[in-house]
Amino acid sequence: MNQQSKRCTDDTTKHVAAIDTGTNDHADHRGADLTAHILIIDDSERNRTLLARLLDALGYITTTAEGGTAALALMERHTYDLILLDMVMPEVDGLTTLQFIRRRYQINELPVIMVTGMSEVASVTRALELGANDYISKPFQKDILLSRVRMQLEMCRLYKDVKTSEERYSLAFSAANDGLWDWNIVTGKVFFSDQWHEMMGISPACYLDSIDDWFDRVHPDDITALRQAVEAHLQDAHCIVKQEYRALHADGNYRWMMCRARVLFSDTGKPLRMTGAQADISASKTFDPITRLPNAAVFMDRLRRVHAHACRTGINIRLALFSLSLNHKEKVTSALGPAGYEKLTSAIAQRLNKLTSTGDFLTQLKEPAFISLLADNRFMILLEGIPGEHAELLKIGRHIQNCLAEPFSIFNETIYCTTSIGIALPAIADTPVDMMIQDAISAESIARQAGENITHIYNPQLHGKAIDHLRLENELRHAISHGELKVFYQPVVSATDGAIAGSESLVRWQHPERGLLAPCHFIPLAESAGLIHAIDLWIFRESCRQYREWILHGGSASMFISVNISVQSLDISWADQILKAVAEFGIPPESIHLEITESVFAGDIEKIIGLLEQLAGLGISFAIDDFGTGYSCFSYLRRLPASCLKIDKAFIDDIVDHEKARALVRSIIHMAHDLGMNIIAEGIENNEQAAILASLGADYMQGYYFGRPLAAEDCDMSAGRRLPG
Repeated sequence: MNQQSKRCTDDTTKHVAAIDTGTNDHADHRGADLTAHILIIDDSERNRTLLARLLDALGYITTTAEGGTAALALMERHTYDLILLDMVMPEVDGLTTLQFIRRRYQINELPVIMVTGMSEVASVTRALELGANDYISKPFQKDILLSRVRMQLEMCRLYKDVKTSEERYSLAFSAANDGLWDWNIVTGKVFFSDQWHEMMGISPACYLDSIDDWFDRVHPDDITALRQAVEAHLQDAHCIVKQEYRALHADGNYRWMMCRARVLFSDTGKPLRMTGAQADISASKTFDPITRLPNAAVFMDRLRRVHAHACRTGINIRLALFSLSLNHKEKVTSALGPAGYEKLTSAIAQRLNKLTSTGDFLTQLKEPAFISLLADNRFMILLEGIPGEHAELLKIGRHIQNCLAEPFSIFNETIYCTTSIGIALPAIADTPVDMMIQDAISAESIARQAGENITHIYNPQLHGKAIDHLRLENELRHAISHGELKVFYQPVVSATDGAIAGSESLVRWQHPERGLLAPCHFIPLAESAGLIHAIDLWIFRESCRQYREWILHGGSASMFISVNISVQSLDISWADQILKAVAEFGIPPESIHLEITESVFAGDIEKIIGLLEQLAGLGISFAIDDFGTGYSCFSYLRRLPASCLKIDKAFIDDIVDHEKARALVRSIIHMAHDLGMNIIAEGIENNEQAAILASLGADYMQGYYFGRPLAAEDCDMSAGRRLPG
């Protein structure tokens, strides 16, 4: 080492030794680069130690090497983020070591800071030419050293980040199936990727570089919406471009495209560039992704063209539209899951395609059958050149159903399917195609109601009934939410003294056009439409409210209210709502009788028994309504927590004139009493019936003889009041 370098080293030693390596003085130097690994190369052990102490105290990881040979050996085994390299060293000096480093690492990949003496200006210039990033002079200042270390580490990090981003962008750019484009809004130039050119059927050699080159290829019906979407984004940084449009391919056909794009804005809010991707979505616009069948848009286009051609060429329009869907979709989906149902739908499509291409009854048609999948997994089959006889069309429908009835294997499960088919024929030449589809679906609905694997041809009279049914269902939904339902109350009297024991709540519908409707006109509809739960709950709450009113105005506290409940309503959530209503209106649970019909025996009887037992345990009573007219099952009757049996009017009507009727009623009463149940006889219309039932041991009676169902304001529920008997 020469004297000048030795003097500089001593000065550095003195200066560095005076540095406080505590953390407080260097808090402002801490950052994301503190985990960097720094290699210190210096032949002076004192310099190496002092530099390492300083950098270690700041949180850097340091390794020291006493010369170039040792440093290069370390670099073969380890990776470093920055190197502090002494210029003057014996054997392999700093410049030579730097040359070896730059053969392996570029200047932006591994920064090297040279440590030099004050007089080594020429050497510093040579070092910078060989690829040094920076230098510090001995004796160095602490802040200058740390600042340059941090700056070089940060520059290297930024370079690596940019390089990584460029590599990722390059990979994404080359691997993307979408056509990418980049619009420099300042210059007006647009770059279109090779994939974009290929998507449009254009050679990349074609010179396209403006936004108008793109817009000129957009369908005239779609260009306005696309321009508006682009302009909206240029005005609003929070908006994005997501637009479908048709673009002209080089083959002369338009193809559906989806454009997604974002804008880069300057700090002042000025749009600088827009980058986007164009994807060809023609397949999704024309084919169902699951079955690969033509979708609804394609089917409608085909149906319109076929129908228009048929209207132009002949009076007899010999085409038919079949609507087909799977029965019990919910059960199949529940068993297989959504993925399994999709697989089954695809298998059905494949079988239909095979059938329509090989079946003798279809291959003889003028044109091949056209099959499509519409919404709700409904298959549509368009047949042209059909036979004129309806019997032949029904035969085709049954053949299709028999083919689909063969088992499917889905996820190693054997699935048997039943289907419903509706067939529509254009009644007149100008029958709209939308009407044909509606007629086919209507016929399919009627077929489904008729049973399994039924084919039905559209009938205008039945369709009219279906429309009436749908209209009435919509009106019923409106009635529930707009107060058109009313509760009427019919008294239930004690068979011993005729005193009012309670009342049965009976719903009526005050229809704005049809007048007051009895339950038989709308309750079955409510059950089929899934509205019965809401109606049952409303009747119960209204009955509880009215019961409280009667008690407050002189009614007997021992009186009960009896409310009919549909089997469909019997579940845990409904039971919770019942208990909430009881608590809300302050009704004693023992004053509540819930009437259920014998159809309860046709459901999940074990589940229902458990639910009824929970409610019975709280004091609520149950009565089996219309006993003997439905699904009577004596093995379960003994297990149901019912406190009453209601004898249906059908048994009461003949009780005066026929001994067998009296004997049957007598047997029911005795059986009920033996099971610990009371008897309520309903439908009593005269004194003779009432007297006989009282003599046979009935506990309660109900019927027009004691009072018709009346609105609450017309009822007299005074305590102790007796009715004829």
